[in-house]
Amino acid sequence: MLGLGTLIGVEGEGGRMTPELVVRQCTDGDLAALEETEPPRSGIARHLLHQQAAGNIVYAAAWRDHLLLGTVVLDLRSDYTPELKHLFVQEAARGAGAGTALCVWTERHATRAGFDKLYLGVGVENHGARRLYQRLGFTFAGPTTTTTYQYVDNDGHKQWATETDDMFEKALAE
Repeated sequence: MLGLGTLIGVEGEGGRMTPELVVRQCTDGDLAALEETEPPRSGIARHLLHQQAAGNIVYAAAWRDHLLLGTVVLDLRSDYTPELKHLFVQEAARGAGAGTALCVWTERHATRAGFDKLYLGVGVENHGARRLYQRLGFTFAGPTTTTTYQYVDNDGHKQWATETDDMFEKALAE
């Protein structure tokens, strides 16, 4: 298994930079690339960049040679603060370490911000994500919650979904 230093390149942090994978905070200049990967008319990236500018979240992305591999949000205002949310890796990039790299970057960012724990909610049916988070040291902390929400599907239509999630936590190293 690759060590994390070879798996993740971190711009602007003095971390090891690899040409294979770079994780960095999103900027307004990334908007066009971010919007290309979201459902039409959803406005997800624009909304997240606005929330980041307001200081509510940190929005980061994994890139390989200017190709967007995935994104993650570190929510600084949730009921469980800080909370890793909205981890998404493009289907073609899955299994290549982007999800791990995004989680590690988020952990480092939370640690530098002075937090000693990181939380996340994961769907009870999302077995792949649960395996990733458990491999990274997250453990079930409870509670289990069920939420109904509206989202925009890949065709740009609004849909409703209900999801049951378990809350996980991880102690962060100093």
